[in-house]
Amino acid sequence: MPRSSNIYILPGYANPEHLENVRSETEHISKVTWGRDGHQIELSETNSLVEDKYSLNLSSAQYVVEGFKTPESEEMAQNINRQAMIHHHPRGHQEKHLQFKLRKENEVIRITLENLSSDDYQRCIKGFLSVSQKIIELERTEGNILANLQEFFFNERVSELDVDRRFLLGHIKQAYRNDAIRLDNGEPVTSEKLQELKSEIHLLPFLDWED
Repeated sequence: MPRSSNIYILPGYANPEHLENVRSETEHISKVTWGRDGHQIELSETNSLVEDKYSLNLSSAQYVVEGFKTPESEEMAQNINRQAMIHHHPRGHQEKHLQFKLRKENEVIRITLENLSSDDYQRCIKGFLSVSQKIIELERTEGNILANLQEFFFNERVSELDVDRRFLLGHIKQAYRNDAIRLDNGEPVTSEKLQELKSEIHLLPFLDWED
């Protein structure tokens, strides 16, 4: 049975034809996965059934031919992996918090949103889902994918979430001001580093707040 603290947001906005549910004794995963020609994109929501843990994850992997390995023209390839995750785990107090992890190749950015009410907590998750639309569209354009990925992943209700996207970006902006956006080494993101990160199109949708 689901815990009373579980939240299920993705099923309300995913295309039901492509939504898959995987349940075990310890967790329930809802996910939509698209894959073709060495390119895979997956949007998944995980609820723990035994403790207060939650995550919403967008990941992509692309197998890219980049050269030749031998004079016999043996192809050499690499994997390009990207990930954006928002997750929650208990910290021994009542207030909700969320942590982001944004990964592109060797760059990892962590964002912590503290002291969220239950309503704000869910709005930030919905905002993340809205931002995921933009990331998936970038993947489609960059990968020369002809399929309509917006229709594949989402139903028409996802358009309602733009207000939550703006709400989330406001909280991320405040996190930056509080030095709660940090690099993987624990150092806070400086203004110079922020501009560098904003130049990366796959990170910009999470950092594109209004000044």
